[in-house]
Amino acid sequence: MNARKLGNIKTSPIGMGCMGLSHGYGEVPNQEYSIEAIRKAHAFGCTFFDTAEAYGPNLLPENHGHNERIVGEAVHDFRKDVVLATKLHLNTAEVSAKGLENVVQAHLTASLN
Repeated sequence: MNARKLGNIKTSPIGMGCMGLSHGYGEVPNQEYSIEAIRKAHAFGCTFFDTAEAYGPNLLPENHGHNERIVGEAVHDFRKDVVLATKLHLNTAEVSAKGLENVVQAHLTASLN
């Protein structure tokens, strides 16, 4: 698969969205199947994998990180060769209570530049 550049990131033109390995499309596959699917995608040239902290069975807070752990285990041996995209949820009440709005905004601004 030919690589493409996104800014200074080089990755495959086709990525693998991993949400369905934790929820959203019927029954959640077992972890071994999920890891094998990610590794096979990489073997076919996929170097971009999308995950999120919130992707977990039934989207319950106690399952946060489920998808990231699966993806992390799957790419462990070739982590330096792939690009991972992830998302997280910031509880705005917690951020405001701790006075972190400016820190979060500065971090987001810096990551976009």
